[in-house]
Amino acid sequence: MLYLKSCFYDLDTGMLEMEDIDGICYSIDVYAVEDLCADNMYERSALDYLLYNEPVKYVNLLLFGELREYVQQHPIYLED
Repeated sequence: MLYLKSCFYDLDTGMLEMEDIDGICYSIDVYAVEDLCADNMYERSALDYLLYNEPVKYVNLLLFGELREYVQQHPIYLED
């Protein structure tokens, strides 16, 4: 189990930065995750929503292998 002290998305590097309660820092390459999990722009927008608004949920879904299923069930449709 990973207990996070901090979790934020660094827009400059495209990395999701995390620190656990032991002081160990982790980084996730968001672009690599998007390439693996999202097939279209609607699924990518669902990933972006999680990334900006709920980064801890993003990490939990990714670590437990449920991110792809979440994205396929919760696409965000963009208005024209």
